[in-house]
Amino acid sequence: MLAYFPEIYPDELLYSVLARYHLHVCSRSAKQTMRDLFGTNGVRATVDLQSRVAALSQRIPADRGLCPDKLTKDTTLYLYYTAFVSEAVAESVMASLVDGPADGVFMRLGLTASVISAPERLRYCPACLGEMLGRYGEGYWKRSHQLPGVLVCPDHGMALADSSVSPHTHNQHEFVALNLHNCPPVVVLPAWVSDLRQMALLQDIARRSAALLNHVSMRSAHRDWGAYYLGAVRDHGFAKGRERVDQSLFQDAFANFFEPVVDLIPDGLGGDWPTAMVRKHRKAFHPLRHILFQLFLDKQLPQSRMVHSFGRGPWECFNPLAKHHGQKVVQALTLRHERGRVIGRFSCACGFVYSREVGSRSSPRILDFGPLLDSQIRQKVAEGLGLRAVARYLAIDPGTVRLHASRLGLNVPWKSLPARHSRTLVPDRDAIRTRWLDMQQNHADLSRRRLALLLPKEHSWLYRHDREWLEQHSPTALHKKWPDLRVDWETLDRSMAIQLRKVAQEITREAPPQRVTQAALERKLGRPRRITERQAKLPKSIGVLGEVTETIDAFRLRRIAWTVSELDRQALPTRPWRVRRLAGLPPKASPNVEAALAALEITDRSSEERATH
Repeated sequence: MLAYFPEIYPDELLYSVLARYHLHVCSRSAKQTMRDLFGTNGVRATVDLQSRVAALSQRIPADRGLCPDKLTKDTTLYLYYTAFVSEAVAESVMASLVDGPADGVFMRLGLTASVISAPERLRYCPACLGEMLGRYGEGYWKRSHQLPGVLVCPDHGMALADSSVSPHTHNQHEFVALNLHNCPPVVVLPAWVSDLRQMALLQDIARRSAALLNHVSMRSAHRDWGAYYLGAVRDHGFAKGRERVDQSLFQDAFANFFEPVVDLIPDGLGGDWPTAMVRKHRKAFHPLRHILFQLFLDKQLPQSRMVHSFGRGPWECFNPLAKHHGQKVVQALTLRHERGRVIGRFSCACGFVYSREVGSRSSPRILDFGPLLDSQIRQKVAEGLGLRAVARYLAIDPGTVRLHASRLGLNVPWKSLPARHSRTLVPDRDAIRTRWLDMQQNHADLSRRRLALLLPKEHSWLYRHDREWLEQHSPTALHKKWPDLRVDWETLDRSMAIQLRKVAQEITREAPPQRVTQAALERKLGRPRRITERQAKLPKSIGVLGEVTETIDAFRLRRIAWTVSELDRQALPTRPWRVRRLAGLPPKASPNVEAALAALEITDRSSEERATH
């Protein structure tokens, strides 16, 4: 039993608590500290998910109430990493952290192959550090500062600074405490802190990430995240047809939304993973990607596209049976895209549903009459009215009355619809097998794939209903031996370096100007992420990238020059406010950009004075 264990500060990492213990007891040996805390010196000092927590909990005084589950949930990143996984996976991870080594934990979480990694160095907020020193007399490592993709403090909105402590290269059995030597209180701020759009997005990401550490897990929120995201994306106006998503439109909107921070979080925002998020989740996604996706959905106003074409709600209800017929009481509108058309689906509280196409002057298409129609049909049939009399009273087509009366099973005074007898054809298994075997015998040289092309229906049925037999009675797969083709990386590097310069010039000639970024260059070359994944083998290309890619300031200055030339071409005065608006500049840009705008104002004023004299 430990005679002393430090008080745990708000949002403190277990790694930090154990580092302060090592400091407070004046231990001279990291191994001795490990033996005191865990009973063995073979435990690794881990920042995110500490293992052997049960052994540690048994040595902490019982009156502290620090059971293994509480220590894991309150002082590690466990709740963050298990926020979107199943209950079974979360319990398995907890068992490994509590009782045994944490080997394979990230594999069970499905994050081993993820390109998103933990920060290389422990991070801190200078403002938080000042508050810690004033309140506790010492600093500590916060959990919310060590989360992937978090670049600002969720409490103060300040840019996080990197300490000199790197757990990946440091002694794996030593806990390092925060101090003024490894975390200087005065740091150089990055250039992006002056961009209000970037800071707003980064602070949203930081707050949402930190919220996963302090709230109940979201595992039970949605059993099928893919279906939930698909519905949300469709409700936001990115539907294409009834069940599909306009992926091109959606990806453009997603990329535009995160464009200010795409260079700051390249691992989290790169790739085509948003497309996979709206499909069935056959693999795990990093919590950061769930956070980014949900941030996009929350900030992207539902039905933001083309809603103005229908006007602002509420909209008119065309239900002839409702008392509010013709009144604007409809509140629900969803959009879908079908073959270039935008179709709105309007749902009233009375159950009446209709659709209209943007720009169409035709009558709305009725999709559902709601429960009022059934009750009225029952009432009028009970009164003995004829088919056309009921149709006239309800202001609908006689065929619709006949169809719904048949569906309700009413005893009507008119001729009812004939009953539909459906026949279920039972496939002849033996005949299908015979056709498959005969085709193999007649074409012994064909592979299974070629046979499937000749008998698509038979192969599909056997694959779904008789797969074991199909595997046993199909040609053996032929494995081709491909030649050992080696890539001449030196030649490829020289060629790609030349292409990069050429493509960069093409991008700079585009109007309106587009920023020359690594992602834009790779897209133009048709090799997305090729350079990023082969940096060691493409040194010349990496060097050219550093030369031709533009900083945000350089791009904005080039956009200002283009805007001025456009205004001159249109014979419009080059007012700074007009240049700022047409160039897409934020209200407050960097000093260089503001100086360029100020120079335009001086030039414009001088031109006016010369014109006056």
